Amino acid sequence: MNRDYSRTEFVFGREALQKMQGAAFLLIGADGLAQEVAKNLVLTGVNSLLIYDPTPASFRDLASSPFLTEAHAHQGVRLDHAILPYLQELNPQCRVQVVDPASCASLDEFLRMAALIIHTRTLPGLLLGKLGDVCHSSGVPYIICTANGLSARIFCDFGENHTVLDPDGEKCDDLTIANCTVDFAPTTTSSLGSWHFFFTTTKPHELSDGYLVHITDLKFVAISSDGQRQSMDMSPLETAANNQLWIVRVTSHSLFEAVPQSPEVASVIVNFLGALKENHNFEVMHLRGGYMKRVKEPVDIASRPYSVAAADPSFSEGMLDFSKFGRDRVLHGAYYTLDKFMEVTENAARVTSNNTIWNAEAAGALLADLIQFAANGGAADPALKVSHEVLANPDNAPLLMLLLMTFNGRLAPVASFIGGWAAQEALKYVSGKYMPIHQFYYYEAFEALPSKESAFYPTLETTRPRPGDRYEGQRIVIGDHLQRLICQSSLFVVGAGALGCELLKQFALVGACTAPEAALDLTDLDGIENSNLSRQFLFREHDIGKMKSEVAAERTKGMNPNINIRARTLRVGHETESILNSDFWESKTVIVNALDNVPTRLYVDNQCCLYRKPLLESGTMGQKANMQVVVPWLTEIYGSQRDPETGEDPACTIHNFPNTIVHCIVYATSEFKGLFDQASVDLHAITSRGLSAYISELLNNRDTVDGRLVRLQSLCAPVGPCDSLVKRACCWAALLFERYFIQTVAKILADFPPDAKDKEGNAFWSGEKRPPHPLTLMPQNEHHREFIRAAACLYTDLVGQKTDILAEQAVQIALEYLGNSSRPQVHTSEAAGKTIGNVLDGRYTPETIMAVFNDATLFDQTLFGVTSVHPITFEKDDLSNNHVQLISAFSNLRAENYEIQPVALSEVRRLSGNIIPAMITTTASIVGLVAVEFYKVLLYASPEPKDHHPIEDYKSVFLNFAIPILQFSEPGPSVPLKCSTTGEDVTPWDEIRRSGDLTVQQVIDIYSERYKCDVDGVVWGTSMIYATFGNFAANLNRTVRDLTGIKSGNVYLLVNCANAETYEDVEVPRFCLTN
Repeated sequence: MNRDYSRTEFVFGREALQKMQGAAFLLIGADGLAQEVAKNLVLTGVNSLLIYDPTPASFRDLASSPFLTEAHAHQGVRLDHAILPYLQELNPQCRVQVVDPASCASLDEFLRMAALIIHTRTLPGLLLGKLGDVCHSSGVPYIICTANGLSARIFCDFGENHTVLDPDGEKCDDLTIANCTVDFAPTTTSSLGSWHFFFTTTKPHELSDGYLVHITDLKFVAISSDGQRQSMDMSPLETAANNQLWIVRVTSHSLFEAVPQSPEVASVIVNFLGALKENHNFEVMHLRGGYMKRVKEPVDIASRPYSVAAADPSFSEGMLDFSKFGRDRVLHGAYYTLDKFMEVTENAARVTSNNTIWNAEAAGALLADLIQFAANGGAADPALKVSHEVLANPDNAPLLMLLLMTFNGRLAPVASFIGGWAAQEALKYVSGKYMPIHQFYYYEAFEALPSKESAFYPTLETTRPRPGDRYEGQRIVIGDHLQRLICQSSLFVVGAGALGCELLKQFALVGACTAPEAALDLTDLDGIENSNLSRQFLFREHDIGKMKSEVAAERTKGMNPNINIRARTLRVGHETESILNSDFWESKTVIVNALDNVPTRLYVDNQCCLYRKPLLESGTMGQKANMQVVVPWLTEIYGSQRDPETGEDPACTIHNFPNTIVHCIVYATSEFKGLFDQASVDLHAITSRGLSAYISELLNNRDTVDGRLVRLQSLCAPVGPCDSLVKRACCWAALLFERYFIQTVAKILADFPPDAKDKEGNAFWSGEKRPPHPLTLMPQNEHHREFIRAAACLYTDLVGQKTDILAEQAVQIALEYLGNSSRPQVHTSEAAGKTIGNVLDGRYTPETIMAVFNDATLFDQTLFGVTSVHPITFEKDDLSNNHVQLISAFSNLRAENYEIQPVALSEVRRLSGNIIPAMITTTASIVGLVAVEFYKVLLYASPEPKDHHPIEDYKSVFLNFAIPILQFSEPGPSVPLKCSTTGEDVTPWDEIRRSGDLTVQQVIDIYSERYKCDVDGVVWGTSMIYATFGNFAANLNRTVRDLTGIKSGNVYLLVNCANAETYEDVEVPRFCLTN
């Protein structure tokens, strides 16, 4: 089975994906962090993954290891052997193999087995850091990544000359040039002399000074001093200006000046413009057209070996937490010193022993020895000298003590975060895409620990290791009390896709919902598809077609048999509130969103407000991800911040005046869905229930009659006599070709001829308006052939006799059909609408509509007798169904109509299917950070205020692997609004609670009296149960429970209030009716 890596391809591009899938990686280490790295690489589809780690599995490993079981820990199975079958099962097409340096003739031979080394732990003869120097001298790229309790690090060495082909990961789309102004300013000069080209784009260009842009398709005209157009040959200017690289100087968000990169091109332009001005006193005006596209310049990156870089560490400027400024250097000094210190076996045993776990005395003694070790080695090792400066600074002692006391912890959240990022760095190297970390990154999340005043703060007693404890790796960091709280938590996870799978792994490994009374409820409506397998690690090829939630729950249980998990296939919304009722929401400790649609996110956000539940929210988009934590009364809610609206192009532009390939794809997708998704369902209804029954249903909604009839006519247009299904299908495809690419264009040109003027007397076809031209079916054109073939195949699928038709055969039949002068007339949608309107004559009755269907010039009567009609619904991920192929050909033919550059099928698939570029690495990293916040929000409900985390402990996150950027910030606070009549503060968390069987009038009285206002309306969910307008008076004396049908549990109402004098809205809390 071929895997669908389309989502990853949309992130990296096909060429980069092929490089990644041809590469081999060597992973030294098989601990929890290494397992995360391995999982991410295997799912991405790398060619092979080689693993070496002979360390026996232990119970401490289980807390961060998704591929280890308690049996592995009991038996002490070698880590690399234990995880091998699980990794191979993730992706049978990736070769996963255990290797051993002892089988190689030399260390150099061992290191050269792969394109890149990833090192997660020191092993005999393979020391962290020291091995990096060996790799550098051998020309082998090298990554260190380690996770130690609540701290971690990454180091990257990609050699002395690594070329980054794409330094920022931003997609470079064609932008339409609305205008190009050519000015002459003798007081200023550039490579164009005194000439200046200013370009106005139809949308913000997001350029910066110095960027290169490729400019094409500009059309110019000469004008005289009185503004009249002159018939001069402008091709020398157009030839020089188009298909060239220009250097940008930004003027505003949609305006920039540019000069040609090539001095020779600039000279040609200057000479032409100069001659035009001197010889004729003519100026240049932009006629129409023009596209610009940013061109990225490769960047060369030089890396230093570990020991050299450590003496003068460099950090990526965009990866920071302003609340922890300077801590990276402290952690760098500690980690480097520990690496060197642990090269001695006795020292390594001391660092990794249980003696330092939350033992301040032992940790203090170890810190003192590290300071002395750095001091003694500083003369010979410049990096140790640098490290000694930070270690010996007493201001850094509290941070260093926390590092040492938690160093031996194994936390799944940290492993996931660092494992995702480290795997991404490895992929950056082999693909040549995106900026690597430069060169060190250090992470710590000690703010996740409870305050020292809290009973939950870990101590020597509450963190003692115990035999057979699967949570040992976590318990020795956070202590018994917080571990117990985790086990007792009950969660609701909404979504079992990429985010959901990673979240479920986290909750299984940390021990959430494992107490007898706890439960994790999971819901997802979707089934498993091939395209899911490259990012959703809980699913396998044999799961395709099964429900995501059910398979995910089963696999989660396999990771931790103690977790209590219930799989649901419910939509989360108002329609399921009888099942996901108040008792359900009240039973949950934390709500976790794993969604890709905003309406459901907002609904869940609102439910969290109603029931005062913490919410963990995250999302990804290719290389980017974000995370938000919502804590009742402390932070702003998810709905407080909304993404800016993305302006959509006007319908008239899409339908009549496209100027970008996106316009063409939007139009083609819309027509496909109208033709098949909608009209094929109507045709199926006609053939299965009969015309009379269908007409009765059609008349139930008269507003849609005309539109549905026109769509049906397009689908059922008569093609004339045909002696076979294949011929009929190909003739129907030819009919579509003529309608869309000949007749429709001819109608536009009839309305707006090439020399048409607008109301002001200017040329109509100017600026961004591009005059179209009709097409002639050309057998040698791949888009022409593919349109006819795909449309014909879909026709056979529609009538229930799916047939594969060769393109050559289809085009030959179509050409003969289009050349037949006696074939039926082709109707455009507009013409069909007029004819149907004439038949109906404003009378929507069964008789008039039957007359429309009986019109043989409009409808192929034989289709109404087909008993095997198969409705067709657009499916973007099945490339055998011809859906994307037809839309791609349609889009590119429409582009040809308007002289717009065509695009590949993969791009049409992405845009028509609204496919979100995604990668497992991004998902794993952001979910790791979500899980760190999970530690914190659990203490929100504690009755002891000293247990609560302050807002500065919580983190909102935005990351972008490509640049790279990792920004931690304090969540926005919950900002109250003022009630204008009483001056009270009102937050989304506030409510008025009353018990009893209250009437609507009693609820209104409560608000009128308390807030001195008029009540204009009372809303339950999406239903109005009272309003000052309309016929709601009868509801006043009815009880709330009677009106809503909710006999027990909480009922929430929104009460709309207005100032009695000013009529302005008054902010008031919601109303909660309790039992």
